[in-house]
Amino acid sequence: MGAHVLIAFSVLMQAATEAFLSGRISSGDSLRFSLLAFLGCTLLFLAVNRLGRAKNRRPARPSSGPGVWRLFAALNVASAVTFLGLYVALVWVPAAFAASLMAGVGPIAASTLARLSGEARPTAYWARSVGLFAASLVTAAAVQPSLLDTSSWQSGPAASTAGAVLALLAGIGATVLARLSRRLGERGIAPSFVMAHRFHLTYVLAALSLTSHQLAEPPRLDWAVTALVAFGGVVIPLYALQIGAQRTAATVTMALLAAQPGLAYLVQGALGYPITVQGTVAVVLLLLVATAVARAEHRLPADEAEPPVRRHPATRRSDAAGAPR
Repeated sequence: MGAHVLIAFSVLMQAATEAFLSGRISSGDSLRFSLLAFLGCTLLFLAVNRLGRAKNRRPARPSSGPGVWRLFAALNVASAVTFLGLYVALVWVPAAFAASLMAGVGPIAASTLARLSGEARPTAYWARSVGLFAASLVTAAAVQPSLLDTSSWQSGPAASTAGAVLALLAGIGATVLARLSRRLGERGIAPSFVMAHRFHLTYVLAALSLTSHQLAEPPRLDWAVTALVAFGGVVIPLYALQIGAQRTAATVTMALLAAQPGLAYLVQGALGYPITVQGTVAVVLLLLVATAVARAEHRLPADEAEPPVRRHPATRRSDAAGAPR
């Protein structure tokens, strides 16, 4: 139960962060936020990794084996696509809309990638994925007209389309993250080591983009506020998500993450954004479906919930999820 509480806490904190940033930030703010959030996350997990090695007297590096650094390179690319895509999308589209698209494409992308990789998936898993996808699309369609108000939003049709595309790419990137993290877990790479080395490309690209006047519009938030939101809204939630994800099936984690759009919508309403009856009904539907799927996946035997993991003999606690959001 504790693992689910940690994941729910992470989802709520990330939803609140996205709702707070939505409509308040420029592209310069988004890049500055990404720089502080993921550089901070990297430094935190480097420290956690070092403390863990000192306590357990483990080697400074894991036994890499063939191809492991190629996996880390791919993990860095997927992390950059996921997180930079999401936070730049928040410049142009509301958080609830972006999160709906991101969460909606995730289950379908996971099922598709598994099928392309030759992995057999139960019919019930596909049905649950389609159900979550449909609920997310209904939520996105319901919240878009209530939040994309041309009188209060500066983004036009082109910018809104770009934001939607970035949100979809972020969802696909999150799915790729989960698969790459699982492969690293199969090789016995410690979760703290993975988290310490998956964001290098993200914060480097954010820093380089901040030097471009074409990419970085003048920021609206000062450094102190940005740092506070980055630490409280990304670093701490990702750490909680990492701990919780290690203790539960990845399918349960992804189902709980699918509730994030609904929570973002409710937080936006609390912050003064307009909400509608149809939007609220859609959000309630999404929360109910996500909860039902999480409960169904949690009740499955371990060999049905996820394909078996080949444990590395050097560690008993492999990275089952690698914190995909």
